[in-house]
Amino acid sequence: MKPWGLAILALLGAAPAAAQVSLRDLVEVVDVSSLSISPDGRHVAFRQDQASLARNARELTWWVADLDGRPNLRRVANGGRALWTYAGTLPQEPAQWSSDSRRIYFRALLDGQVQVWRGTVAGEHSDAVTSDPADVVSFSLAADGTALTYSVGPARAAILDAEERQQEAGVRIDASVDVAQNLFAAGEINGRMAAQRLTGKWFRRAGLLSETPLTKRTVRLDGAEAGTLSSGPNQASDGSKSAFGEIELADGALRVRRPDGRIVELSNRLEGRASWAVWRPGHDEVMVAAGDLARRQALYLWSIPDRHLRKVLVADGLAGGGDFYTPCALSARVAVCVLATPTSPPRLARLDLETKALTELAAPNRDLHLTPAGAVKPLEWTAPDGTRFAGWLYLPPGGSDRRSPLFITYYLCDGYLRGGLGDEYPLTLLAQKGIAALCVNKAAQSPQQYDAVGDYRRATQGIDAIIAQLGRDGLIDPKRVGMGGFSFGSEVTTWIIMNSSMLAAASIASTQIEPAYYWLNGVAGRDNHSVLKRSWGLGAPDETPERWREVSPALNTGRIHTPLLLQMPEQEYRLSFELFARLTHTTTPVDLYAFPGEPHIKTQPRHRLAVYQRNLDWFGFWLAGEVDPDPAKVEQYARWREMANRQVLAQDALAPASSQP
Repeated sequence: MKPWGLAILALLGAAPAAAQVSLRDLVEVVDVSSLSISPDGRHVAFRQDQASLARNARELTWWVADLDGRPNLRRVANGGRALWTYAGTLPQEPAQWSSDSRRIYFRALLDGQVQVWRGTVAGEHSDAVTSDPADVVSFSLAADGTALTYSVGPARAAILDAEERQQEAGVRIDASVDVAQNLFAAGEINGRMAAQRLTGKWFRRAGLLSETPLTKRTVRLDGAEAGTLSSGPNQASDGSKSAFGEIELADGALRVRRPDGRIVELSNRLEGRASWAVWRPGHDEVMVAAGDLARRQALYLWSIPDRHLRKVLVADGLAGGGDFYTPCALSARVAVCVLATPTSPPRLARLDLETKALTELAAPNRDLHLTPAGAVKPLEWTAPDGTRFAGWLYLPPGGSDRRSPLFITYYLCDGYLRGGLGDEYPLTLLAQKGIAALCVNKAAQSPQQYDAVGDYRRATQGIDAIIAQLGRDGLIDPKRVGMGGFSFGSEVTTWIIMNSSMLAAASIASTQIEPAYYWLNGVAGRDNHSVLKRSWGLGAPDETPERWREVSPALNTGRIHTPLLLQMPEQEYRLSFELFARLTHTTTPVDLYAFPGEPHIKTQPRHRLAVYQRNLDWFGFWLAGEVDPDPAKVEQYARWREMANRQVLAQDALAPASSQP
């Protein structure tokens, strides 16, 4: 094989032609996470979260399945609305079990409050355990099960008062204020659009009064009054510590530190890099997951005394606690894992650690049509500089003698891909429209030696190599390639369109670095400038002008000719406005949409639906010449046609006279 050739590893196969994947089903995929096994080892509790287009919210529910015999799956409690982070992610938060294994305890956002709730294993009853005037931040149960200790920040009323005072007196602008955000109703915090302020590192945000020290209280589970404690609650173990030692996992390397200080390293070669590790209860044994270039995980049991490594599961995608870095839940006998592949959405399964038998416990997406209509292939290839890449190729259904257009997204490709990292580009639906769709995993790089421009160049070589190879294989038309990116992937996309003619259309979902960005994030006290210097080699625009001209798309609009769609969160679109404004003064087609109230990762289901649909329309128009006949889209397509005609006329005017007819 040529050094940069393509290696097609396997064919996962096509779906039955019974039903196509719909936009609604893709938006409303159910995720499974937050696993915890009961103290007696007989049950597993887990959280399901699902977007509701009808209510424009992501809603949580708690479930229990039995681990002995039949799963006997039942819903035990309403988990309320999603508790988003400032960036738009939903953290894992396993329920805590009562010592008698009869109840689970969890935080829930219900009726505008975050309180601790509990539900019975049988599912017949759930109720609030706390009724605090402040939202609960964390909690733990006493070992004997008689009391619950929880932590709270400022009272909800105090936060509202602080916002009102600032609204009336004016907001003093300092390093805590992100001028790209609204001053108030800036982002969702515990179910309410609230004021947010920067808290120090990069773009971390929190609500007003977030600096208030946490107060720790206790409530007896027989209903006694809460009181204030001087000591904090005990935290649930993350599985990294046991009587046998402590797991240390860094940069894919795994070792165990024994109680006497001795270090035992995993010398056996894993098939990939270690992504998580957890002790097997009651055993001097660690379960470890290793992911390959395509981010498919295999699970191993590592016996520490004899250094033996035994493979117990090989997955076609994710196998863990619901994401790439979260472990399965383990008892002495079984592991309970969330499984998801590029062709199958999340489901919950029980793995017998001795026999390796796998039993399905829950399949919450069974009634949705989510299987791709065409073949899905894992790909591996090597770029000219020797960098290895891997990704997943979604092919149009039915096969064709004609080469199809190709869409590419670049960053991370985990589990059931939907729209790639950030969930912006519906890969299955693009393939369903006749556009092959490729999700490419970011090439590994040491975080200690991060170089953004080096990453961009490395990505460009890898993408160029796979386009050429797929073209030689007769699968795609190299002249009809589009690309979309979120966060780092958006930076790679803009790098490619300003340094090559590789792409016929592009779409980005995140802010880009430009001179205005530098000073909008430049009030003394921020670390933004030091990060830009360290990772991008950027000082102030007048100090490092050549580096700015190399890196910033806004300073290279004269070299950008690829039609560009920007679908940005409200929190970020102002930071890239120079790029958009400059492009509107060229003949390059450009369209910008901003989504109100959205953080880095969009959270509102109706916004997700709109993003999916517009990306389908955009790439269908520019790569395949398709126009959706929906009357509601007449103005959209008229605008895009006018953009295309204007660009063609400008190109014709610049063509040499000898090339004119």
